[in-house]
Parts: sequence; C-alpha cells; structure tokens
Amino acid sequence: MFRPELNPYVEKLEEHKDIVFTSHDRESRDLLEFIQSPNPLIVDLGCGAGNFLRDFAQIRPESHFIGFELKFKRLVKGAIKFKKKALTNIRLIQSRAEEIESWIPENRISELHINFPDPWPKTRHQKHRLVSRRFLETVKRLLVPGGVFVFKTDHREYFEFAVDLINSVDFLEILHYSEDLHQSEFHQENLLTEFESLFKGKGYPVYYIKTKT
Repeated sequence: MFRPELNPYVEKLEEHKDIVFTSHDRESRDLLEFIQSPNPLIVDLGCGAGNFLRDFAQIRPESHFIGFELKFKRLVKGAIKFKKKALTNIRLIQSRAEEIESWIPENRISELHINFPDPWPKTRHQKHRLVSRRFLETVKRLLVPGGVFVFKTDHREYFEFAVDLINSVDFLEILHYSEDLHQSEFHQENLLTEFESLFKGKGYPVYYIKTKT
C-alpha cells in the first residue's frame, strides 16, 4: 500500500476517481458498465501519462479506451489531460499489464496496444518481458475475432524476439511490419507516445508490428 505522505500523487488520485480505478475498484459498477458497453474497446498496456490515449480518443470518439499504468504520477497527469479535452471515453486502471485478464472479459477488446515496454535486455531478466508465448495466448482470448494487436519498441532485439513469437503461433496474422516506423508508409496513421516523441526527435528507429486474430 502506498502512503500519501510518501507519494503525494496517491492523494491527488482521489480527485480523479471518475477516471482512475485501483484494485479496490475492481467491482465498480461504473467501470463494469464502461467495459461491458457495446462500444469498441481499445486498451493501452503501460499507457504512461496518456498522450497516446488522449490523441486516439479524440479521433475515435465512438470507442471506449482503457489504459493500464502502475505509477500514480502518470495516472494523475493522464486524467488531467483527458479532462482538459473533455474526454469521457477513457478510463485508467492502476494495475500491472499482466493482470489484464482480471479486469477485462474474454472476446471484448477490439485493439490492444503495447508501446515501448521495458525490454529487459539482459538474458537472465528476459523472463520478465511482457510479450511471451503465454501472453500471446492471453491476447487471443481477450481480442474479438478480427481484433488487432499492435507492438512498438525502440529495442531491436526485443522486437525480433516478439516477431519470432508471433510467427510461431497460428492465431495472429501480420498486417503491418516496419523496422523504422517513422520512415515507413505506416507513419501517417501512427500516434506518438511521450517516449516516442523523444526517439523521433533524436532520429532513433521505432520497430512496429500490427497483427490481427
């Protein structure tokens, strides 16, 4: 349990309980209604301070958006951004990405996005990577038929690792693939995250794959 006196954003989170939900709110009627609505559901795992969700929600007002993020400061910053734009189609969940199945029912997500997750580059740490064979099985269960799974990273080896896993399963079809997204034909539809803006400014390549079930 985080103590407000050690992390001031825990207290600030109370000002945004209409948008941000914690483990205590898992059975919240408002959140359940939001998730179970007939609107297409788009999920961002590790949403940071919400730039990607803010921009996406503005161009897809008919969809519902959920961002998963652990850090209270980022959650508060995201909620403030959404309120400034009067966006009512976004909710944030303070939870680990690996716990997504305890929040979202099967066959519910239209699009699942993972943007710049921790690459855990050392061999002994790679077991901590979010993208794994087991996780792809989770993606299969959560996506609607024809649902989309998108992965972006600045880490080449993690990208190659993820692509190999995707190619090893028979339930994901690759739609788009790029080893330099911002110089590719797909860049016009791309929405930048906070980290991605930094990478783009420095000229670093972004690796990108879009798949569907």
